[in-house]
Amino acid sequence: MVNVPGVAAPDHPDETRRLDELHRLGLMDTPPEKRFDDITRLAARVFGVPIVLITLVDRHRQWFKSRFGIDACETSRDNAFCAHALLERKLLVIEDTTRDARFRDHPLVTETPYIRFYAGAVIRTAAGLPLGTLCLIDRHPRHFDASQREILLDLARLVENEIGDDAIMRLERARAEIGTQFDPQTRLATQQRFQQLIEARLNALSDDDTLCGVAAIDLYGMRAIRTRFSLQVSNNVLMRCIARVEKALDGFVFDLARIDDQRLGVLLYRGDATRMATTMAALATTLRAPYIAAGKTVTAAARVVWAHDAPRLGHADDILSALQHTCRRLHSERGADLFRLDTPEVLPRLTRRNLLRRRTASALAEDRFCLHYQPQVSVRDFRVHGFEALLRWHDTELGWVNPQDIVDIAEEIDLGDQLDIWVLRRVMRQLSVWRDRGHDVLPVALNISQEQLARPAFADRFCALLAQYRLPGRLLKLEVLERSLIDDPEAIIESMQRLKRHGVGFAIDDFGTGYSSLAYLTRIPFDTLKIDKSFIERIGDDPRVGSLVRSIISLGRDAGMHVVAEGVETDAQVQRLRDFHCHSIQGHVFSGALPPTHAEALLHNVANVTPPGQ
Repeated sequence: MVNVPGVAAPDHPDETRRLDELHRLGLMDTPPEKRFDDITRLAARVFGVPIVLITLVDRHRQWFKSRFGIDACETSRDNAFCAHALLERKLLVIEDTTRDARFRDHPLVTETPYIRFYAGAVIRTAAGLPLGTLCLIDRHPRHFDASQREILLDLARLVENEIGDDAIMRLERARAEIGTQFDPQTRLATQQRFQQLIEARLNALSDDDTLCGVAAIDLYGMRAIRTRFSLQVSNNVLMRCIARVEKALDGFVFDLARIDDQRLGVLLYRGDATRMATTMAALATTLRAPYIAAGKTVTAAARVVWAHDAPRLGHADDILSALQHTCRRLHSERGADLFRLDTPEVLPRLTRRNLLRRRTASALAEDRFCLHYQPQVSVRDFRVHGFEALLRWHDTELGWVNPQDIVDIAEEIDLGDQLDIWVLRRVMRQLSVWRDRGHDVLPVALNISQEQLARPAFADRFCALLAQYRLPGRLLKLEVLERSLIDDPEAIIESMQRLKRHGVGFAIDDFGTGYSSLAYLTRIPFDTLKIDKSFIERIGDDPRVGSLVRSIISLGRDAGMHVVAEGVETDAQVQRLRDFHCHSIQGHVFSGALPPTHAEALLHNVANVTPPGQ
């Protein structure tokens, strides 16, 4: 759901007292709670609708205490059907929004998420004042009979019972609040609390202050310890790591936090730059030393990313972002175990990245991204048989922006889902344009995040878009990064199988860069295997890499998959891949990513393409 101008929401006759009651309850902006989520899931099963919400209607917004089937946490009150429901005694039911004069031109009816049916049961306080609704939303009109209305009212009463302002509820909310401040396992500050501490320190700085230093301790070896030994051993090593950090920082005034599953954050209040540099180097050395845990000798790979002059990195959220982003980048690039951020070489990159973080949301909202299409070509006859859609953004101030930076920043600022859907919608729109111009349309591949694919509502949304643009599923291929499957591969299988029944294809992308790769070929229904360009670029220089690529191609072919080599740049690489019986290539040896008009020209001349080297 997006916030766009809509039908002005009416005020309740006793709006001031209603808002006072709502705020007194203290429910707004609290973390999700199982007791409410159980009700929304039950309602979705009982009524068979894709979206169920428990809403609380504030002065200018509608916030979702529980949500099923959508990712947004709130909408503008002016867009809220539920604000209209507050004026009803029990229920507001709209069986077909396009036949209701109040809502047929509403942006949430005419645009995403295309609401065609709405039923909202009013949730009230003990004094009878309405707070919000338990509401059902569908993308198709439906009849809602008397029996169904009674069931919805009964479920709304369950929500009211849970909202009852009693001592147990207040205690649970207090515990939930504490949970946002302190990690239950380590008792350290959480990421949220760490950011608050940095912000407070920045605000308190004066000319006499000698330090505001920060560091991230990236314990990137913990996953390997869990895999090789056990969770108990991993937790034991984590606590010993924390003890080593605290000992190394003895003499500093500092706060220590657990900023995510495998990273600690440090905020230093006093000390000079030389002493901090010496301490960080000693800490990196200390963390490399073996541990004795559960009678075993264990080594935990770790690195230290730090800055003495934290204010030079930006605001508190910029600082936290720089620490985490650098840890991820060093891990993927196998960088040093000690890295300083506030240097003349590094700061310009971070400054640019901070600016990107501030401009990405508006670029997406204002439709300033575009897609280019890179051909995928048969090695046998050099015919184009498909494209991959690649994200592009030319910013007026920053110039061309690296596509991976767009994706990383969008995920970091919680726009990853919106970006995925934007790309999906834009690809389908382009395919429909090419079809309507009479071309024999070729399939287009696009990347999709594991998080998006794992959501039950994603398959519904995907199929709805296929129907909207009148496209067969075979024209879409979704690429999933192999390394994104590590944590929970089972979560995506159900969505994949649903979409495959509609003809949608799936590719495992960057194959060979993740873990336990062979297992995925039998467990997850992939059609295509894409070999990462890091292998292709060394295929002619290192015999071991050549043998590995040959094996990967044989593995994919034996598993019945189409094998695509990415990043093919030279005729020699093409010949080696041809000798290895690779199916297809993708890379600048044939063509870079093309604007839609140039890609369309390939569709027009698809039978007359020129082989590389000619």
